[in-house]
Amino acid sequence: MTSRAVVAWLVGVLALGAFLAPGALAGKPVFERITIDETAPDPFLTEACGVPVTTRAQGHITVRTFAGGGTGPAVIRTVNVALTATAGDNVFRFRDVGADVERIEPDGTAILMIIGQLPFAFTGVLKIDLETGEAILEPQHSLEERLETACAVLTA
Repeated sequence: MTSRAVVAWLVGVLALGAFLAPGALAGKPVFERITIDETAPDPFLTEACGVPVTTRAQGHITVRTFAGGGTGPAVIRTVNVALTATAGDNVFRFRDVGADVERIEPDGTAILMIIGQLPFAFTGVLKIDLETGEAILEPQHSLEERLETACAVLTA
């Protein structure tokens, strides 16, 4: 499982737990800090670059879960993960940084805002309606060209 997949899975599990927990809105947050230090084969970069790639993820995710009721933030996750991809002696470093904010709007809509830099995807803000899965706002700055740079370094 890639580092991106581990982080995405963790975000999904935490999001589900936050919304299933009774009274998971507003009020003082409960803090949890998750330390990440994992190395694994990276199928995403391996497929994209055509060489076996292993990626190490090091950093942390801080989760703030708000108790209570009403509108406003339900869960805020701040992500600060350094990633090091290796293929033989070749090394490419990149980061996953930003915040994921789950909030309840005044009309009751549950929104997920992914803010920051998502490796090989985007920088900016992606807003998703959690009930429908529909993107409400899409980021304007793509990082897809960084995949070409990563592959050039990893296959040099």
